[in-house]
Order: sequence, then C-alpha cells, then structure tokens
Amino acid sequence: MIPASITPRQIENCQNLKVVFIYLPHPYLNEPDAQPPVGILYLAALLEEAGVSVDVKNYSALNTWQAINDLPEADFYGITVTSLELLQANRFAHLIKEKYDNCAVVLGGPGTFCNEFVDWGTIDSICKGDGEEAIFFMLSDHYEKKLKREYRFAPYQTLDSLPLPARHLLGDKQGGNIFAYKRQYKKGGSTIILTSRGCPYHCAFCSSPFFSNNKVRFRNPQNVVDEIQSVINTYGIRQFRISDEMFLADKKRVIEICNLIGPLDISWRISTRVKPVDPEIFTMMYETGCKEVSFGVESFDKHVLTNLKKGTTPEDNARALEIVNKIGMKARVLFMIRTPGQTRNTVPINIKWLERVPYDIICCTSFVPIPGSDVWNNPDEYGVEILDKNLDNYNFYFFGAKGQNTLRNIIKIKDRPLDEFNKESQYFRDYLLDSGKLNIG
Repeated sequence: MIPASITPRQIENCQNLKVVFIYLPHPYLNEPDAQPPVGILYLAALLEEAGVSVDVKNYSALNTWQAINDLPEADFYGITVTSLELLQANRFAHLIKEKYDNCAVVLGGPGTFCNEFVDWGTIDSICKGDGEEAIFFMLSDHYEKKLKREYRFAPYQTLDSLPLPARHLLGDKQGGNIFAYKRQYKKGGSTIILTSRGCPYHCAFCSSPFFSNNKVRFRNPQNVVDEIQSVINTYGIRQFRISDEMFLADKKRVIEICNLIGPLDISWRISTRVKPVDPEIFTMMYETGCKEVSFGVESFDKHVLTNLKKGTTPEDNARALEIVNKIGMKARVLFMIRTPGQTRNTVPINIKWLERVPYDIICCTSFVPIPGSDVWNNPDEYGVEILDKNLDNYNFYFFGAKGQNTLRNIIKIKDRPLDEFNKESQYFRDYLLDSGKLNIG
C-alpha cells in the first residue's frame, strides 16, 4: 500500500520518470550473489504498485565497467550503500553521469548516516533511514526540479502494509549459499527474508541505532509466512536466511512464526545475540527447520566485550553455543580481532575459550571503525587512534576473490605498540586457519 502521506500529484509526477535502483559491484567478495538487495526490492515493489517504471540492477558479481556498460538509461538512479561503499558509490555515480546527461543520482541505505564522504558535486541527494516514503518525495521533487540534498522520515511502522519485495526484478539472482561449508539442505537454491527492522542494543561498532532509534518494528507472522510461501511457489526456493538484526526480540512472535512455517518444509538460519538464549525457543526453531544460528560473539575477552558495549560475557557466549549444540543446530561464531580494548591477554583468552566451546564454523573479521558508529564518532572514549580514514582500505574480510587479504593498519590501541598489535593479530588469524573451522567463503 502506498504511504498515506503521498499525494496524487506526487504519484503523477513519479509516473513521468524512469527509475533504476543499483546494487553496486562487490569484487572483494568470494560469493557476491549470496545476499540479494531486499531493501531496494521493497522500494521497487511500492513504485510498481504506483504505476512507476522501475528496474533493479544487481551488479554485485560484475566489475565496475561491466556494470556501467549494462546500465540502461533512466531519469533517476538510486544506489544502496553501506558506509564502506561511499567512495565507490561516488565514483560509480560519476560514471553514470558521464554516460547519461540530466539524470539524478541519489544514495540510500545504511551508509547515509555519515555523509562526510558524499561527493556533493556528483551525488544529488541522500535518503537517511527507511525509504518507503522518501522515495516518492525525492522522485516528485526531482520531476519538479526542486530535489533537496537530504530526506529523512521517521522509521516506517506499518511493515505489513508494504507489498512483498519485487523479487522478479532480480531474475535468477535470488541468492547464493547461506549455510556453513555451502551445505544444501533443500534443492532449488536460497534467498533472504526480513521479518523485522531495527535493533534495541547499542554496540559501539554498529551504526544501526541511527536508523532504528533502538526500537524493533515487526511484521505479522502470517505476513512473513505469506512471503515464504510466495517464494516457494514462484521460485521453488526452500532455504532462507532470516536477515533480521534481532529476530528473537519477541518470544511470542517467534513461536507463532515457527508454528506457521513448520508445515512448509523449509530449511532456514538466523543471526542473533548470545543473550538471551531460551532452550525452549531454539528447540522449537530446530524442529521447524532452523539448521544454523550465527551468534554475534565478537570476543571471549571480557575487557573487549565491555569496551564494545556488547552487554554480554564470555560465559554468555559459551552457554549459547552449548545450548544449540545440545539441540543439534550448527553454530556459526561471528568474531572480530584488532578491536578496541584488545590487550596482550586477548588472543590467549580467545584461543582458550574456542578450544573449549562447541561450534561448527567461525567467521572472523578485522575490526574497522564504521562511519556513523560510536567508535568512529568518539575514538578517544575507546582508547584508539584512527590511523586511516580512506574507506577504500576498509575491507574487514579475511578473504577475497584473490585469496587472503592483508591486515591493514586502520586503528591503533593508544597505549600499545602497533607492531605488537599486528603480530598478535596475525598469530590469531594463523591459529584460526590451522583450526580448519575458519570460514573462507
């Protein structure tokens, strides 16, 4: 349903424009098509409902020149970005305007809350936060030649009123491998789904609070299952990654979803915090097809967890992993090294705990201060110095398409020698490689 704030005149203005949404190339990923851009698929579905000509270009698996050569002409281009993609988006926008005159290029997505890297000579406007209302205002204003530099609306509340994501605009790129070690529990591929938006927590390394005001907005369980059934019927897909920031925020709702999806014979996974973990809920999830859970462990060093404002303890981490192991789920440990708060004891502590707790695979990244996060805004409070603010160097993945990535000097712990920090970080990465459990996908 088109938001009630949108006027007939705005809709008519939008109908006079051709719109293309863009998911940028991701040449640094091993599996660039693993996650389809669901956010812009929601916007595309709304515009289709309003009679607007809209297309979605998922260029994740292409390089920049392949993408530009493929890009069709339009009046309005919307690029979804994370904070770490802002410089790339600037360059891509410049190429768009070299190819097509008189178009508008705007940015949306989680990267727009820190706009100090936006090239205002090329980028015409940004959307901060949910785009379901903003997109109509932006398009209408562009048509009337009064596009503003910035648009921001309150977080969209009535998620059940939105049409289902316009997945048909992706063609056969509905998603890639979502399970550890590329396991396939069902034939037909996989995709992702969002059942809620927002997170109530304040982790120092995350910019999510700027989007959600630390509140979670939920879709009705039946609405979620209707989308899953639609994907099954249309694409034959029965493997889903629930990509919520906090799927377990409402216990009653999780129970309802499990009761509804049980008969659908699907396999699925979630990502969540290690606290709270309710054995009853996880047992029910397992019995209705949840094969894997990714836990935001980050570290087993209490000092690091406190510094990152995780609100958890090493014991919480261990308990969560032990519970899901007993139930029979596969556990994916989400971990970070080179973090604020890392001491000489951090690596030995992490190794000690990792050799004690059960887990299936570990996904470890190299910490970078994400623009918009509290660490980025207030590095002194976390005892770090940001050495490098070139976002092109902010690749936190251990592995890319060309193999193992170099550990870059992005931050320095203020009271510690950089050389020592680097040596222990490399030692821990080597340990993870030798363990045979490090994700290299």
